[in-house]
Amino acid sequence: MPEAIPCYPFERSRYLGSVSRVTPLGVRVNFPFATEVAPSQYAGHRVTRGQVGEFVVIESYGSAIIGRITEIQLPDRDRLSVEPERNEGEELANPIGTIRLLGSVDLNSSLSSRGIGEAPRVGDYVYLAHPDFVRYAIVTTQGTRDGLVDLGHLSGAPETRIALPPISIFGRHCAVLGSTGGGKSWSTARLVEEVARRKGKVILLDPTGEYQTLDEEGVVHVHLGGGRDGAEDKRNFVSFPYHHLTEMDLFAFLQPSPGVQAPKLRDAIQSLKLTFLEPGLAEPGSSRLIKRFKEKRPINTALVKHDKALHAPSARFDIEDLVLQVFNECVHPQGADGHWGDRHPQSYDSCVTLCMRIATHLKSAHLAPVFAPPAYMTDLTEVITRFIDDPGTSVLRVSMRYLAFEHHTRELVVNAIGRYLLGQARNGKFQKTPLVVAIDEAHQFLSKSVGDDNNRILLDAFGLIAKEGRKYGLNCLLATQRPRDIPEDVLSQIGMFVVHRLINERDQAVVINASGILDATTAAFLPSLRDGEALIVGADSIMPLPIMMTAPRHRPRLEQDVERTWMNP
Repeated sequence: MPEAIPCYPFERSRYLGSVSRVTPLGVRVNFPFATEVAPSQYAGHRVTRGQVGEFVVIESYGSAIIGRITEIQLPDRDRLSVEPERNEGEELANPIGTIRLLGSVDLNSSLSSRGIGEAPRVGDYVYLAHPDFVRYAIVTTQGTRDGLVDLGHLSGAPETRIALPPISIFGRHCAVLGSTGGGKSWSTARLVEEVARRKGKVILLDPTGEYQTLDEEGVVHVHLGGGRDGAEDKRNFVSFPYHHLTEMDLFAFLQPSPGVQAPKLRDAIQSLKLTFLEPGLAEPGSSRLIKRFKEKRPINTALVKHDKALHAPSARFDIEDLVLQVFNECVHPQGADGHWGDRHPQSYDSCVTLCMRIATHLKSAHLAPVFAPPAYMTDLTEVITRFIDDPGTSVLRVSMRYLAFEHHTRELVVNAIGRYLLGQARNGKFQKTPLVVAIDEAHQFLSKSVGDDNNRILLDAFGLIAKEGRKYGLNCLLATQRPRDIPEDVLSQIGMFVVHRLINERDQAVVINASGILDATTAAFLPSLRDGEALIVGADSIMPLPIMMTAPRHRPRLEQDVERTWMNP
């Protein structure tokens, strides 16, 4: 049952005017008091007489039609009547305005709807909507406030708090959008803090390290990349070892040519995986598989025996032997009596440049978290497993501040992390305890192609999470300042948008198309939103809800640093 309507919607003290024209999308209204200089107060609430952006209710038969003022103007004949220097008796201004119709509340059943049951009529009265009535009409909350996620207060009404059930926010994923400085990071941090407060589970992928100030109970911080600055450095550094990457991921790193290098690299990786499963096939003292003049039958038998394990995700192999194993693959395929032949000089020479790239990658300090992690670095997948199984932790923040940009390392690793999480979800890992994976600067990691023309890979892991993760208990929180770079098929899976200031028209158009609720008229308010103010779109609401987001308890680091720089030069 819906909760009772909190207040009478048609209070005489909130009267604005009457309808003078009706269209399918909106109405024109006389606003006789719109030129009053100062708003009045009634029952502790600010009461204006008609301002752009205000919510209104139209008194209709059996229902309250909700709308928003989008324009107020004076007819041409009256435009000079508001000039203070003009004094021509008692001539009064006659403002008129346009109201965009958004939905309605049936006063008999107390149910809100996006539809308009009966269109307004000329002469219907228009009232300034009470903030509590707006909250009720847009989001009818169920249960106790302790189980809700507190977001902030209705814009212009600090006393009207907005709190939503978690299922409304993360049930079909959530996106936090906004230009730089609009409050995107604040809202992301606030949502993460609220998940921690409710003892939920969230993994926060932090590309810039700005969320290092999160200091709630149950928050774990790890650093992917970088390294310790001496023995006194107690930070928790983690790695994402190469064996969690797919073959195509490795090809995007190593860029083998398609003629000879790609097949030899593929064979070399398979051989090293095979010797990890059957060490007896390897050259003594290493994991390398010698093929020159060797019999094929034992190796082929082992390949058939371990076929499933060889193609399993995260199948292990020793990458330190990869260079020599590539050269070991450069033999004639046919020798005598079911053996491989002698070394093949042409393929051997063709693979020299590939092996040089492999050796360079293995020695690179920037790529050490992937190809040569130090002993003190823990495998990130092990950290994630412990985090999921530990009821005392709620947030795992993975800082990628020190992870290299070279060779598309960030994009490939983040995509692999998403693929790993989706694999765990498909195995039922998150059915009992749902997981939210939050990713900042999401436009960098979704549906981009990386690698050269011959080894191109699509970063589709988080797109797949958005499309199918919900049914496995894996939800995502995407934060970005460039909505236009997020694929529309991903945005179409988002159930709730927190839209901060957006100035770019292409960004606005993408949100309009994806949300299904926001229209061009409402989107016109986006460029003028204040810092921290946002439109909540979705969340089972009948229309976009403007709210002032509550600041997080711990401000993101980058904003603090900028403030200190300017305040203390």
